[in-house]
Order: sequence, then C-alpha cells, then structure tokens
Amino acid sequence: MDDLREVIAGAIAESDRNKESGVRMADLWGNESYRRTVTKHADAALAAIKQAGFVVVPAEPTEAMISAGLPIADLDSGHPEDIYRAMIEASNAPT
Repeated sequence: MDDLREVIAGAIAESDRNKESGVRMADLWGNESYRRTVTKHADAALAAIKQAGFVVVPAEPTEAMISAGLPIADLDSGHPEDIYRAMIEASNAPT
C-alpha cells in the first residue's frame, strides 16, 4: 500500500488552487516548505480519523492480515470480532 500520508498530502495539494494566480499548488509539490504544510494537513486528517474510531486498511487483505486472522478463525471459539481485530492490527493501518 502506498504511504497513505503521502497519498492524502498529494490529494490536498491537488485540490488546493490559488484562484488569483491560477497556480495549482500541486505544482509547488517540490517546494519543501509547502510539502511540509500539506503533510501536516494529512497528519491532521489521519489523527481525526483515528480519534473518531476508524482505521484505514487496504481494500484487499494483505498476506499479513490473512495470516493474523487464520489461527483465530481455526479455533472453535474464534469470534468474528477477534478475527477482525487481529487482521486490522496486522494491516499496518496508520496510527
């Protein structure tokens, strides 16, 4: 999975437009100061997602996620919630 922080920062930059000059802020992506600014915005978005009780995981489970869930699923007493939590933990969801 792409570094989610970079994906979010890039989306912020792409959507940011200086209406007066017509310069797309994505064109400033190489500017270190601007890049730090949009990365801080991405960090804030990820923190808000986490604080709201959500995590962002890949659309398809990774091998690590499957490996984490299988031993619990194989137990007779494996509850879906436990399998889910093990897979989420193994997903490397941003924290």
